[in-house]
Amino acid sequence: MKLRVLIVLLLATTLVAGCGSKSKSASTTTTVSNLPPAAQTSDQWASRVVDWFLRPLNPDLAVVGNFANSQVRFYIETQNQQALNTIYARMSDLQRCGEHLARAGPPPGNDQQLKAIDSHFRQACTAYAKVGATLTRATRLLSSGKQDQVAKGEQALNGIGATTRKAAVELTAGVKLAQQRGEFRRAGLKPSV
Repeated sequence: MKLRVLIVLLLATTLVAGCGSKSKSASTTTTVSNLPPAAQTSDQWASRVVDWFLRPLNPDLAVVGNFANSQVRFYIETQNQQALNTIYARMSDLQRCGEHLARAGPPPGNDQQLKAIDSHFRQACTAYAKVGATLTRATRLLSSGKQDQVAKGEQALNGIGATTRKAAVELTAGVKLAQQRGEFRRAGLKPSV
């Protein structure tokens, strides 16, 4: 079952990988006062979704997908600062998934397919926020060096599979719909191979 989760996560990451950017995404907190005006066209909205949601999500999903890797777990348990900083930064960003979507805003007009894409991404974000919080807590416990805390960290991870699968299924459904749309392809979303 873990292999299936990893495959789904890697598929979702691969689907989004074509959206990769060499520039680092700015990490900002989205509030009502700094939201851009609503997108006027589907092309504008698709560009926002790709640039402000899918690209920042890609490195977060790489951390989620590699969390169970024995080397990563070794780094966590031996308190490797670079690994811990990366996990904490990416999981903090993952917990703000909904803010990235809020920044993109709702799809313009009454296009039902765009609304379905938005709905899938919002449902994925709800689940990914839980995943990010759980992995942050588990990392803190696993890296504590205390046997009882490590056991609690392991226990925290026990129920995460279903939430991770739900998030991956919703993200994949949204990406598959988006890949059928010209405006998303023009924005840089690559088709699945």
